[in-house]
Amino acid sequence: MRDIELELKLQKSLNEGNNVWVIGDVHGFNKTLRCLVEKINPQQGDYVVLLGDLIDRGPNSYDVVQFAKSSDNIVCVKGNHEKMMIETLSLHDLESPGIDLATWLYNGGLATATSYINAYTDKTGNEMTELLDMAIEEDKVWMNQLPSEIVLEKWRLVHAGYDPEIDLDCQTDTEMLHIRKPFHDATEPIDSQRTVVFGHTPTVGLPGHSKLFWGKVWFSPVLLPTVRPAAIGIDTCVFHNLDAPAVLTAYNLQDNRIIQQSRVEPWNKRAIKQANEV
Repeated sequence: MRDIELELKLQKSLNEGNNVWVIGDVHGFNKTLRCLVEKINPQQGDYVVLLGDLIDRGPNSYDVVQFAKSSDNIVCVKGNHEKMMIETLSLHDLESPGIDLATWLYNGGLATATSYINAYTDKTGNEMTELLDMAIEEDKVWMNQLPSEIVLEKWRLVHAGYDPEIDLDCQTDTEMLHIRKPFHDATEPIDSQRTVVFGHTPTVGLPGHSKLFWGKVWFSPVLLPTVRPAAIGIDTCVFHNLDAPAVLTAYNLQDNRIIQQSRVEPWNKRAIKQANEV
């Protein structure tokens, strides 16, 4: 799904010399996202595009969603984690999760559900159940209307990528929200006119990278006729708890600048446990 009006707005911004920043997978790290946006300091006419997977795993997915929804200059594409929340989460089903909901909870959704419940629970432990239910349903509606890709004159912005064996006009959410290896290993440009900027797969695991490349942006060795990279991976993995850089990355479509923010939140076993506690 595309949003043509949004694409025209972003292209107009670029044509007028403004900045359009693209940020990789946030995964619930709300403080880190806010610090990165403050660091890039978008001005009037600038935009920030979040490449999906705003939620799951991190400490406050609820706040990430509210920040994105309430900011006039932040727009989003849909990620596979948003799709899982849309398709599985309901307050009623949390009491007895089926297999699909349980799978999402296991894949980081428990932290998201917890952040929503905690946002609607007062200091005495009283849950505002009706307001909580409304908030979940409203945010699912918002996520569901997000585009799966943004296509500009020189760029394609998408969560996961594209299947090189399928015509671009025939790609579905199955490809754009989930694909990995076939897209990463493509030996020809997916779009001969546009660079694909994507998240979904931590860049340390992309072709040519290794553990020495934690926190580094990935540039495809495949080039467009204009000698620009055919694809750029910017999920520099903010959520891991290994002894390696954990950073959130912003890439500027106007001038190719890269600005990064190291993870602000502590993320050890204790913090992870707290993020999953109601």
